[in-house]
Amino acid sequence: MNKSIYIILALVGILAMNSCSDDEFLSGNPDMELGAGKVSALYGDSLPFTIKASDVDVPLSTLKAKLFYGEELVSETVIRTKTSGSDYTGKVFVPYYPNVIDGRATLKFVLQNIHFTTTEMEREVVLSRPDFPYVTLVDEMGEEYLMKRQSLYNYSVTGRFPQDMKAYFKTPKVGENGNELTFGWDNENQLAEGKNVDPITFSGTEAEPYEVTFNVLTYAVSPLVNVLFDGEKMIAQDANTYLIQKSFTQGQSIVVVGIDLDGWWINPDYFRKESNGTLTFLPVDGKYRVVANMKQKYFSVTRMNGDKEATLSDDGHGAIWLMGWGVGSPSLDYQFGWNAGNNYSISEIAPKKYQFTGVAGPEHGSSIGQRFRYDYIGCKFFYQNNWGGELSKNNRLTVVESSKALIKVIDEGNDDGNIVLADGVTLEEGATYVLTVDLTAGNDKGTVSLEKISDGEVKPQPTLVQTLYFDFGIKTKKTESADNNGNYWNNIVNNSTIEEHKNEKYAISGTIYSNLVNSKNIDTSYKLTLNSHFSTNDAGGLNKPEPDILGDLAVASATGDYFYIESNEESSSFTFSELDKNKGYKFYAFGSRSATQIRTAVYNISGKNTEEGELQAAGKDYGGAGVHQNVQDIYTSEIVFPNENDEIKFTISRKTGDYIPLNALKIEEYTNVK
Repeated sequence: MNKSIYIILALVGILAMNSCSDDEFLSGNPDMELGAGKVSALYGDSLPFTIKASDVDVPLSTLKAKLFYGEELVSETVIRTKTSGSDYTGKVFVPYYPNVIDGRATLKFVLQNIHFTTTEMEREVVLSRPDFPYVTLVDEMGEEYLMKRQSLYNYSVTGRFPQDMKAYFKTPKVGENGNELTFGWDNENQLAEGKNVDPITFSGTEAEPYEVTFNVLTYAVSPLVNVLFDGEKMIAQDANTYLIQKSFTQGQSIVVVGIDLDGWWINPDYFRKESNGTLTFLPVDGKYRVVANMKQKYFSVTRMNGDKEATLSDDGHGAIWLMGWGVGSPSLDYQFGWNAGNNYSISEIAPKKYQFTGVAGPEHGSSIGQRFRYDYIGCKFFYQNNWGGELSKNNRLTVVESSKALIKVIDEGNDDGNIVLADGVTLEEGATYVLTVDLTAGNDKGTVSLEKISDGEVKPQPTLVQTLYFDFGIKTKKTESADNNGNYWNNIVNNSTIEEHKNEKYAISGTIYSNLVNSKNIDTSYKLTLNSHFSTNDAGGLNKPEPDILGDLAVASATGDYFYIESNEESSSFTFSELDKNKGYKFYAFGSRSATQIRTAVYNISGKNTEEGELQAAGKDYGGAGVHQNVQDIYTSEIVFPNENDEIKFTISRKTGDYIPLNALKIEEYTNVK
């Protein structure tokens, strides 16, 4: 009897367990109801929806609203669903993309219960592009400028903006469900809509108004910074950096377009800036990556092997990488440290010889160019931009005899191969030093040296502050607007009203030309006064100057006419006044007049110091067969400083010939000069 009861109870328990199991794993039956009617939206909308969700058997889990452009999922909203039979309301964003016209999208709803059973429902969404009444340009200071609608999708605003203005676009809300949209650079350097975009850098002329445009369909914007490095376009990496990878040859002349190099720090191990504004490439031939840092105004350079960073080869060529403390670039605020991958690519300045040049400065608050800490150095050379092969004492890296008073190589422990200052040594703050590695005897027989190449009294390289251009000639041939290089000119022209000279072209002694402007059309306080009478003419001037030859002076309206001294005049002069005696001035003079007679000018430029030189302006076949005038030579002075009256005098006299012309003049103003 008892045994039978136990069996019956056991069977009841099994049945009860089976009953619970069946109930627990019911699949359920999720169900949705969506209001009827066509679904439509504008790109950029937050499209609202309301779904009645239910499942009578199993508790619900989530409701997902998914928006598809074709097969691509472009937006999704997830809502937690707790109560069966309730209405759930949400919004799904309708992305705003370029070059997408009015069309159709698919809105898919997916309802899921806690047993992962789902049900789906789709609706077609009719999409249209919004027609914004205006767009707002917002600069980095928060200043807003109204961009008016010029035509469908096209908006513009004209104003006196900074030359390099950083700004983004903002649209107003359009329609009941619209959003305020923001446009700028995304993290892939593409113009995009989003809340976390970076500002766009626009490039124009600060001295006069320029127009900013935006097409909300194509995302075309202007005027963007378009940087050409050696004739090839640099690729924008973000709002402040531009990159190019290409091969260069040692001594190659490089023209940079789209960057005003005034005020830029030029790495002395990779480039030399010439007086005509070009850069000369200094390392050995090879492929390099050049990155322009627009914010800090310098170029960083890395040696490449194909598309990979170069390493030191067995024959001593390639790249050496500097790591450690007390050294940095472009200043000591950016010391390399011991972080793998943060090494610095040293210039192979000559075959198997590598150098790193910098000024000694403080660890904190250093200036660009100060790349050696004056009171501490602890660095090492590596074969690659990472840990691995390295130059060390074990590889017989030794200090040259002449540098042992400044540095030593540690030969023990983990610091083996570290270059440090010699005991008790500090560098002279403000002095320039060059750290050199020589592997000409082999990678295992390298030498290292640190030499002072200028003392602390020597300031950094002269910094170009501004440039002024002068067109000498007749008033009917002025250079009145920006030239093809975007430079503005001062016109020094004839002005005679004397009756006996009414049919002649003369510039009268004592004439003062004030309100002189620089190349950016910004007023200066400088004046030019004629100390002598000048004759003017345009007959025989150089009417077709070649930019590849004359560079920024190749402006026909400037070279096609000229001032000149008559055959019976020994010299004539003019004076620049109200100059800055703390600055230096470099002169570039061009003279040209078609004549078979050899006509050579002597230019004398005098202030606190004096510069003098010659320039041939005419002569039979001087510019080539049948071309009897100067087409290529420019007189270039050294830096001249104003006298105690803040003046510099420019005198034109003759060496040979009758009529001696001056067509055009360029003056560069420098700081950091003595």
